[in-house]
Amino acid sequence: MVSVLPSARTPYDILGPQVGQALQQVLPGAVQQGYQRQQGLNAIDQLQQDLSQSGGDISKMLPALARAYTLNPGLERSGLGQFALQNAKVNQAFPQKGNQPSQISQGAQQPQDNQASAQSNNAIPSPFNIFTGPDIESASEKYARDTNDPSGYGTRQAQLNNLNQIATEQRKELEDAALKADVSPSELPRFMLAGKNFDTRNPSQWAEKTKQEYKKVKSNLDQLERTFIPGLGQGLLGQNRQQALKNLQEPVANLVKKGYEDDAREQMAANHMSPSEIEETIRPLTPKKLKAIENLPKGSFPAHKTEALDIFSTKTPLEYPLGSFEEAQIQHPKELEKMQNDLSEFFLKNVDENTALLPLRDKIWEERNYDWQQFAPAINQAIQKGLKLSDRQETEMADIATQPPRQSLPDIFKSMNRVVEYFRGNK
Repeated sequence: MVSVLPSARTPYDILGPQVGQALQQVLPGAVQQGYQRQQGLNAIDQLQQDLSQSGGDISKMLPALARAYTLNPGLERSGLGQFALQNAKVNQAFPQKGNQPSQISQGAQQPQDNQASAQSNNAIPSPFNIFTGPDIESASEKYARDTNDPSGYGTRQAQLNNLNQIATEQRKELEDAALKADVSPSELPRFMLAGKNFDTRNPSQWAEKTKQEYKKVKSNLDQLERTFIPGLGQGLLGQNRQQALKNLQEPVANLVKKGYEDDAREQMAANHMSPSEIEETIRPLTPKKLKAIENLPKGSFPAHKTEALDIFSTKTPLEYPLGSFEEAQIQHPKELEKMQNDLSEFFLKNVDENTALLPLRDKIWEERNYDWQQFAPAINQAIQKGLKLSDRQETEMADIATQPPRQSLPDIFKSMNRVVEYFRGNK
């Protein structure tokens, strides 16, 4: 007889049924967990959208939060909803600054303790930093926003008012000590500035230390007065103006470093220096910037078109390849656009917070043949590309946008044509 034996079984034949049975037990739970996880993520996305569209209206935020908590219970435990509601309360308490979007709509992490950072980010009144009423209001609102608590406004306001009163009394004590040390009332503001870094707990000792420091300040102010400042008479006598201006840079730099920039400006202006010369004395053009000016492509508008009007000059009239700036606007717009793009790129790459714009503008105007009316549009174009100007540079922009480069009074009389330009207003 022939017996029929079963075929050989592989490991897969043995494991297959067991794996299938395990999958039947595990798979439904895994699918359910995946569904719940996706539902939770969808709840977060929907909450983000709802809060963004609520505009900070709490009546619209509450239903959105309730729906999100139902779909994703973990959201309630996270504290994000409470943080969003608190942020909305702050924005409602201070609407004058405009509602800010909820932090959750910007993908922020969970709220953290902002109390310490709020205190460190707000200045504290001192004898040299007395707060005004608007200062206190602004600092109190900032504190409330930083702590995300509207009641923080009143807390910070009371604290700053108290500190302000203490600082005011301290300042009075220091001023009395300064007057007893023979400081004249007219010098008190400068004197107080000189002593801002000294210990104020003993007013008489503070006054003595400040007197020593103030001597250095007065020395620089006196040096500025004694230094040959090129005024009208000296300019007419033909003395070296550029060297005289360089002689001013060291005492001026010392004054600026100690906080007396305004005094230096006032003294230079009183000695007939032009706005550009004042700015250049305080913040001279660096070798790097001078090199960048040399590499700037030349424009088509020579700076002194009327140079040949000088009756003592033998120079030939300067040529304008594109005609006047006004003519070029009509007849050569593409060439003007290329010049403005070059100029804009130059400012974007070479201007930082320590750059004085007026001397930079004047140097380019004088040496690279750009019309003065091209500078403000070029700088504004650079601003659109990311250039940021300081408050001081914004002040310079007012001159750049409305006035051609102006020479100082002595420089006007170097040639007859400049006198003509002066009386035309193109100084």
